[in-house]
Amino acid sequence: MSNDTSQNGPLEKVIELRLPSKLGYERVAMDTASSLAKRMGFQDDRIDSLKTAVSEAVTNAIEHGNQHDSAMKVVVLLTARDDELIVSVADQGRKPLSQNCTTKIPHLEEIMEQPDKGGWGIWLIRELMDEVEFTTAPSGGNQVRMVIHLER
Repeated sequence: MSNDTSQNGPLEKVIELRLPSKLGYERVAMDTASSLAKRMGFQDDRIDSLKTAVSEAVTNAIEHGNQHDSAMKVVVLLTARDDELIVSVADQGRKPLSQNCTTKIPHLEEIMEQPDKGGWGIWLIRELMDEVEFTTAPSGGNQVRMVIHLER
């Protein structure tokens, strides 16, 4: 962990994970986020929401962004502040997410007709986190920035 002691902003603790694009490694990000959230004082139900959102974001990066290319990494940045936890998940993929993909609300009928198509992950992330933003990552891939606020 590194600390940012700048005069202008809050004290931050940052953890960076570089994960291989192999299913199963989403658990490493999920467990790290969970441990950090517990240390910060998040309630169990909020930690469960965080774990689900992180797992979905990393899985999407592995499957869709990096297309299971084990040479590509998924970079997860966890930034702990006094009142929030920010999680950024970036892939190295070359296929940008479409705007429709990041804002679409899935319809149960479509999912049932084409179960392999997916469509729930991004919706779930938006429902479980307090703030969600999709951008282009510094690596040129896709990035999702998720924020969960600490309720005291």
